[in-house]
Amino acid sequence: MKKLLIILVFIIASCNGDVSTPKPHAYPRFYFPEKQYQIFDSVAPFSFLYPTYAMIQNHQNEDTNWNPYWYNIHYIPFNATLHLSYLSFKNRDEFNDLFNDTRKLVYKHDIRAEEIQETEIINQSADITGIVYELKGNTATNLNFYISDGKQHFLRGALYFNAKTEIDSIQPAFDFLKTDIIKLIETTKWRNP
Repeated sequence: MKKLLIILVFIIASCNGDVSTPKPHAYPRFYFPEKQYQIFDSVAPFSFLYPTYAMIQNHQNEDTNWNPYWYNIHYIPFNATLHLSYLSFKNRDEFNDLFNDTRKLVYKHDIRAEEIQETEIINQSADITGIVYELKGNTATNLNFYISDGKQHFLRGALYFNAKTEIDSIQPAFDFLKTDIIKLIETTKWRNP
């Protein structure tokens, strides 16, 4: 009986303490803005539609190979950036080099990607062909693409979330932004530089 009384005292005493228990990691809460688009039409040799909740800036860095037609689209509500790089080419060999560089950049993430899904783009009326690469799993970038007219224009894009993320926590935001990127691709128009 004495042992039972001692055990009860310990149980009661342990319940009175301010003991905090670890909480599971929470998923971020996203507020999805209404889909409205505006035109990006500048001195660049291309134009497209992008969402009104995004902001476009010239890509600035200290690299001596700075290109005036490289842009970053900042999706502010989602802390994500789509890096766009435009290059022109003169012949099939230069196009092949740009295409191979794009594939190399995408497949660098093969180590962490569970799967890389390629979707071919063909829009003859807009003179656009290309590939969208969707990288499944916890990779630094979950979506890459290139589009080209096959004659002189080559536009590459890579979507990055600006914080360390787990794909299951950002999947709703990724799906939301993916539709915006597809809209950008579908509405791209070329012009001579």
